[in-house]
Amino acid sequence: MLFSALKTGLTVPSNFQSNILREGVFASRFPETEKPLPLKTEKCHNIGCLYSISGFLMALTAALKAQIAAWYKALQEQIPDFIPRAPQRQMIADVAKTLAGEEGRHLAIEAPTGVGKTLSYLIPGIAIAREEQKTLVVSTANVALQDQIYSKDLPLLKKIIPDLKFTAAFGRGRYVCPRNLTALASTEPTQQDLLAFLDDELTPNNQEEQKRCAKLKGDLDTYKWDGLRDHTDIAIDDDLWRRLSTDKASCLNRNCYYYRECPFFVARREIQEAEVVVANHALVMAAMESEAVLPDPKNLLLVLDEGHHLPDVARDALEMSAEITAPWYRLQLDLFTKLVATCMEQFRPKTIPPLAIPERLNAHCEELYVLIASLNNILNLYMPAGQEAEHRFAMGELPDEVLEICQRLAKLTEMLRGLAELFLNDLSEKTGSHDIVRLHRLILQMNRALGMFEAQSKLWRLASLAQSSGAPVTKWATREEREGQLHLWFHCVGIRVSDQLERLLWRSIPHIIVTSATLRSLNSFSRLQEMSGLKEKAGDRFVALDSPFNHCEQGKIVIPRMRVEPSIDNEEQHIAEMAAFFREQVESKKHLGMLVLFASGRAMQRFLDYVTDLRLMLLVQGDQPRYRLVELHRKRVANGERSVLVGLQSFAEGLDLKGDLLSQVHIHKIAFPPIDSPVVITEGEWLKSLNRYPFEVQSLPSASFNLIQQVGRLIRSHGCWGEVVIYDKRLLTKNYGKRLLDALPVFPIEQPEVPEGIVKKKEKTKSPRRRRR
Repeated sequence: MLFSALKTGLTVPSNFQSNILREGVFASRFPETEKPLPLKTEKCHNIGCLYSISGFLMALTAALKAQIAAWYKALQEQIPDFIPRAPQRQMIADVAKTLAGEEGRHLAIEAPTGVGKTLSYLIPGIAIAREEQKTLVVSTANVALQDQIYSKDLPLLKKIIPDLKFTAAFGRGRYVCPRNLTALASTEPTQQDLLAFLDDELTPNNQEEQKRCAKLKGDLDTYKWDGLRDHTDIAIDDDLWRRLSTDKASCLNRNCYYYRECPFFVARREIQEAEVVVANHALVMAAMESEAVLPDPKNLLLVLDEGHHLPDVARDALEMSAEITAPWYRLQLDLFTKLVATCMEQFRPKTIPPLAIPERLNAHCEELYVLIASLNNILNLYMPAGQEAEHRFAMGELPDEVLEICQRLAKLTEMLRGLAELFLNDLSEKTGSHDIVRLHRLILQMNRALGMFEAQSKLWRLASLAQSSGAPVTKWATREEREGQLHLWFHCVGIRVSDQLERLLWRSIPHIIVTSATLRSLNSFSRLQEMSGLKEKAGDRFVALDSPFNHCEQGKIVIPRMRVEPSIDNEEQHIAEMAAFFREQVESKKHLGMLVLFASGRAMQRFLDYVTDLRLMLLVQGDQPRYRLVELHRKRVANGERSVLVGLQSFAEGLDLKGDLLSQVHIHKIAFPPIDSPVVITEGEWLKSLNRYPFEVQSLPSASFNLIQQVGRLIRSHGCWGEVVIYDKRLLTKNYGKRLLDALPVFPIEQPEVPEGIVKKKEKTKSPRRRRR
């Protein structure tokens, strides 16, 4: 088969390259090591049968097959230099069969760079959504990809599907609040009077800022701007945007004068008419939990792009943290009792809630405060007095006394949450006969109180659980200094979220596509399966497509013969050697565009100390927003100048630089995950209790995943070329090094010497202690 593929000029699949190179080169270099049994996966091997889309879709109706094939053909005519790819046709077929319910429950499909995965799920997804009269929801992990699909890929498809209706569901914080914009843009007293109910005074810092806001308001009023922060050329710094936008607690919703024209609510109303909705993972999780924003789950087709982020996004969404400092808590309870009294006096509800009676409410809040004060005293015993500190409860197990307090707090805060919700609903139904300014002020204040008690209720309920998704719940307390005062916080998060994902997604939505350029680590879907809850026995399928690129011809991996390993003890010497080799590469002038990736900010800064004379050439993460750094990089290379992007792991994802824009990637070391966070430590304890090795379950799969993403920055098209320099000899000297290399695309490997002229070691500087969260 390999010979026939070469003879016919087709790209050789990476699995065949893998067998040739690894048997011929790696087998003699590395001893065989024990490997975990991989999940049964399907791969796109049979090149000869991939000549047409319709040939794959045997189980679908003739009309659907014809429609998908016609759109795919029309797409080829729209894209200059379009290259038909067998893996892309395979993905279209697999997605279509899954969404149509012909094969399996859900599909996890790894589509390497160059496959064209976005269009590969949009074409069959739109066709099947129309056939079944459902809404196709495409979810991403970050705003950049979400905006790319919304602003680039879907408009391209609209050229071949003219009646296509699509919209985007960004988070509330990405939209301007017209109420706040009006306040900041206006200098007229009448406008300020209209907004007098706002607790926080909204005034521009200076005349220039007021003029910017006035220009933004003009663009919004004349429909030149849709209200999204990323869709205007006017510079908006973070401080100004914080005042221009709003959050759930500060939004009046239907009670707001600007409700009908509010960009956020206009976008939400468009969802009901759209065939395709582009959202993000956090919004989808929240929508499934509250049954709001998106259509009914049974009427959805869901694609989770960048699906490898889903377990982490779900865990972050379910993590609960809240301040419990006793004096602060007393203040919040006092403010709430006064708020309830004001509502009872000025906007008395028809039915009086029993808990709103002053005597009962005061007694309720007093019991709550006594418990919080007692918890403060207990938690402070676990931490050094008078300073910032942290205490984690081993295996998430709370002392009996603390557990009893948490269980009682869960009940008491839930009752206050219910009371706040009742008053908020009642206030929202008041007619215009009331004092509108006073009413809106109370609505805002009650909305904020509801948010606080809702968070507290969830926190104490989670703290009361011994396990979630069959694993411990991490619980820890922190004492932090803010504005000269010490504040006490309590935190809870489950280390596994598979049960929650099963309830919110896998069981609720009939068919879901989980895709990414990287879903596997160490050539296995095992980690994804364990973290997400997807499983073969439930009918889920796992497919790994071949790369369309010929990596062994387009690039190579360079592992310099470093004198030391990149351990903490040897970090300074290792960075010095890395800087010397990097300098040699820069001086060779072989590469215009380069990327340097670091495993930590500390290592990145020490590297920069060694190459201060090259600093003008370096575009370093944090100097400017990432999109601006990439723009500068593109301009420099286009002008024939050398340019180097320098960043952390976040620069190893979503960075698409082709050809001369990026022909050399430098990787500081194998990026093992940090092991000092409360969540990771608790997971390690739990794994050991099950006689599982944390390095195999946690560290190595994560390191493999990170390395795959880093190396994947190099070859982005058939015209790309270059090399990946990895400054970590452990890839060649440790048993796990072979497993990490085996999971990468197959490149030839070179091992050059490091230049002798190592820069003299700099004096170590004491790095600040990083706060763990």
